[in-house]
This record gives sequence, structure tokens and C-alpha cells, in this order.
Amino acid sequence: MGGLVAKIKKDVVIDLNALKLEEEYKVAVLLPTRKRGELAERCLLSLAEKAHNNEDIVYMVALDNDDKESIDYFESTVIPKFDELELNYDIRVVPRWGYINLHEYVNYLGREASADWLMFWNDDAIMETKGWDEKIIEHTGKFRVLRMQENQKHPYAIFPIVPKDWHHLLGHLSSHQMSDAQISQIAYMCDIMVNLDVHCTHDRFDLTGNNNDATYNDRPQLEGDGNNPLDLNSKQTTALRYAECCKIMWYLRKIGDSNDHFRLAVTNEGPMWDKLEENDPEGHTSRFNLNEKGQYIKDKK
Repeated sequence: MGGLVAKIKKDVVIDLNALKLEEEYKVAVLLPTRKRGELAERCLLSLAEKAHNNEDIVYMVALDNDDKESIDYFESTVIPKFDELELNYDIRVVPRWGYINLHEYVNYLGREASADWLMFWNDDAIMETKGWDEKIIEHTGKFRVLRMQENQKHPYAIFPIVPKDWHHLLGHLSSHQMSDAQISQIAYMCDIMVNLDVHCTHDRFDLTGNNNDATYNDRPQLEGDGNNPLDLNSKQTTALRYAECCKIMWYLRKIGDSNDHFRLAVTNEGPMWDKLEENDPEGHTSRFNLNEKGQYIKDKK
């Protein structure tokens, strides 16, 4: 029988925010950005200018430590502007984890954030709705994924908004590079996706013809190769999603907010993707299976 007890290790990363009785802000905006200083400024100011109450919001940004261009731009231009507007902000310089590990940026920011809601944001996004923060805050106290409306009309929450409890429960915001897909699939399976009456423009090159830069063109995607255990829809990643769904369904039961959607789907007693399909009138998604070679085979149904 072991009798060794470790001393408290100061170099171990823990989420001290989990020990707080209440969060400092109502919404934390999470923005990883690289070599897009002016775009990052535009996307953040579009939020600040249309917010109902910036005192309730903290704008959190992650910059790569080798991205001197962006670091200098934030120091010379963005931070003075934020100070002038009296915004709450937290700009972090982090190791370059790279696009293949994009989720690690939001996981880091989400862990550090002290807010009721954690909102993913992109440097090529523009907020269109005035009072967007009020629309989010209306759902405080509910364990839901909030889906704003964007010009692509994709059924995923392209810029997902999750409660801080999501991070407390799962230990991260996303376990996969493609956070929008990972979080959205979990939300639909658990029937906790909520459409938010908030509109934004995703000013991405393939959608608008703008911003065809190096950042856009250097985006390796972990999707399309079922033989890769890290693929979005590999057996390993799917099993991880199911495990996280089980945790969420357990939590919903604990707080008296349960439903049977996931249980009925995995026992073949009900549909899995009916809620997603309701939000996909333009057919952006399709059902598929992986064959024995790990290849994607589209469902004929």
C-alpha cells in the first residue's frame, strides 16, 4: 500500500477559475489569430461597437510567440484603442501550437477566462447584430450550446458559444482541431443546440472572396482520412465524442434538465441527426460510413 503523498506542485496547470463561486464577466470572447492584426482589430471592434454593455465582456486574444508582426500591431494600435474605449481585454502571447492544434488556443483561453459564457470568434468575422451580448446572457444558467447565424447558413455553430460549465465538466472546450464541428455534433446528439437571433458575416475567402492570404491558405484539416486516429470522424474521435455526450447527459440529469435524445439514438430507437437536419435546409452536411479501409462512404439514404 503506497504512502507517498506529493507536495503541491506550482508548475502544474490547473483551472483555478473552477474554484470561484461566481465568474467575473458574463461573456468572454476567445480569439486566436495569426498575422492578421488589422483583421483581428476589425473583428473585435465590430463586437465592441455593437455590444449592449462592454463592462460585462472580456476580449481574450492568443498570439503566437513567433508572430512579431501581430504582437507589434496589438501593442501599437489595438491595445491603445481598447484602452481608449475602456474595454476589458486579456492579450496572451503563447507558444505556436499551429493550425493543426487550433483547439489548444481556445482551450487555453477558455481555461483562463472567468465568464459565464465562452464565445469562439474568428479574425475574419464581423458582428452584425446590436446587443448581441444581451441575446447570449438571456440563456445564462442553462447548459446549452448557442448557435449564431452566419452567411454560410451552416447547421454547425461555426462560432460556438458554450457555458463555462462546459469546460468545468469536460476539462476542455474542444478535444479536436475542428472545434465548431466537434462541439456542434455533441450539441445535436445531446439536443442542447439553441439557435440564437444573432447575425454575423464570416468574411472568409471561399465565402466572400476576401482575405485570400497565407493564413487562409495554410489550414490543414483533420477530416477526410478515416485511417488517421485524429480524423474528425475516425472511430477514436467518434468514441471520444460519445464519451463526452455521456458526461453531458449525466450532468443534465444531475441538474434536472435531462432528455432521452442521445440514449434513443445510440440504441437505434430514435434518430441521431434530426435536430441538425432541421438547421440544414441547404444540405451542407451529409451522412456517411467508414468502410474497412477507413474511407468515407456517403450514406445513400
